[in-house]
Amino acid sequence: MSIQVPTSDAQLLDLLRIAGPMSVRELAHAMEVTATAVRQRLVRLLAQKAIQREVTRHGRGRPKHLYRLTEEGLRRTGSTFTDVGSTLWEEIRQSNDPELRRDTLRRIARAWLSGDADKIRGKTPAQRMKSLAKLLNQQ
Repeated sequence: MSIQVPTSDAQLLDLLRIAGPMSVRELAHAMEVTATAVRQRLVRLLAQKAIQREVTRHGRGRPKHLYRLTEEGLRRTGSTFTDVGSTLWEEIRQSNDPELRRDTLRRIARAWLSGDADKIRGKTPAQRMKSLAKLLNQQ
């Protein structure tokens, strides 16, 4: 059974996936909606077990509630890095433009390997992709 996630819910789930636990106020500010709108979404997502609420206390006063994704929420956002990585590699591999592939691989290497980009070897994009994959596995 597939659950259809309203766009606003998907946006909230993605935000929690990227930013980590957030309060209602932080979510409202980031999404540029009212706190009431955020709370309505949170109630729905809590009932679906896509998120969970945790209470934090900092001295006196009201506790602060932070919301985070559950395993179900992570699954629904397609957030496993393996899925993202596999999709990225497949899209690069299927590109018909060798210059685009080369440029993309260089940029990815620079961003991920922080100074180890010169360790990527190979004359063809496929060879360089294998070399990059080997380096990433080592990390």
